Amino acid sequence: MTATTRKGLAALAAIATLATSTVAPGASAVELTISSSLPQVHFWTGQFLDPFADAMEAETDVTFTRFYAGELVGIGRDLDALQGGTVDVASPLLAPYHPGIFPLSDITQLPVYNTDSPAVTRAFQNLLDSDVELKDGKTFYDYEIGDKGIVAWALGATGAYAISTSGKEIRTPADFQGLPMRAGAALQTMTLERLGVTPVTMPAAQAYEALSRKTIEGILLSVADWKSYSLTDTLKFTIDGVALGHWESYHAISQQAWDRLTDAQKQAFDRIARETALKNAEFIEAQADEVRAEAEGKGAVFLMVEDLSPELQAHIATAARDTWAQWIEQTEANGHPARAAAKLWAELIQAEGGVLPEGVKELLAD
Repeated sequence: MTATTRKGLAALAAIATLATSTVAPGASAVELTISSSLPQVHFWTGQFLDPFADAMEAETDVTFTRFYAGELVGIGRDLDALQGGTVDVASPLLAPYHPGIFPLSDITQLPVYNTDSPAVTRAFQNLLDSDVELKDGKTFYDYEIGDKGIVAWALGATGAYAISTSGKEIRTPADFQGLPMRAGAALQTMTLERLGVTPVTMPAAQAYEALSRKTIEGILLSVADWKSYSLTDTLKFTIDGVALGHWESYHAISQQAWDRLTDAQKQAFDRIARETALKNAEFIEAQADEVRAEAEGKGAVFLMVEDLSPELQAHIATAARDTWAQWIEQTEANGHPARAAAKLWAELIQAEGGVLPEGVKELLAD
């Protein structure tokens, strides 16, 4: 399904909303298997998968058999499971855990300022819907999704990824040097290396044990995620106000399962996926506020980026700009249209009120 087709489907779904009613089971009834590699406490499972499936079951004659916490498909196996027919729907399909398969989908992890989950969610869905051609007549959606035998939508983006430590306060650029810190993906590793820390790549689920054993002393993670991984009591210092990326992933259905749906079911699926993503994003922001308040009540320090020393602010801004440059250069070297994608992403994120790191606008103009 192309970006143009998706736009048409979204328009039809909007019209269909006016006539939405509960559909009794009949000849068009479809049973699908939906799976998450994450537990229900995670906001992409309990606050996306479940509300999406509940709404579909309430409004259509599509029903779901649900699997959670990797009991059917583990992290990084989502695409194989969709393509092989093990599951019909993966929510989330964690694109960054499929190295080389989704070469542009980590673009939301590029550092920006003044963003939140709803803004990035809207920008990423707009990126998926965009008709702008990046390479060989392909849009972002065509390039990342089109040939993989799936149909996909944005989830609610995580909140801004922040630098947090188990106690060490970062007041000067020198405080970053050699600090072992968790990164969740290759692009995050670029950012951390530019800051001067020692990146340790691991899933967030392993961070609590690593912090407890002092294998790492810090983490790059959104504050809302702390609750999912029991980190609220562990992290004591956070630099806030700069997004060292947002993590986005996909809500995806196999093409084979998609083709089993009627037009009305497809329209409902598309509409509900979009609506649920935005509600998911709002929940994520609210959860971040709750976690921050709880952590502060236990003595954690949140320092806004504008309250840092000018030297440290400049250091972070330079690392952010250099991350954009490095990601574009490396991804282009691998044959992918990173520069065109970055220009489009910059436009979309600025349209949502985001601010590019100093020097990125000039970088993209070269």
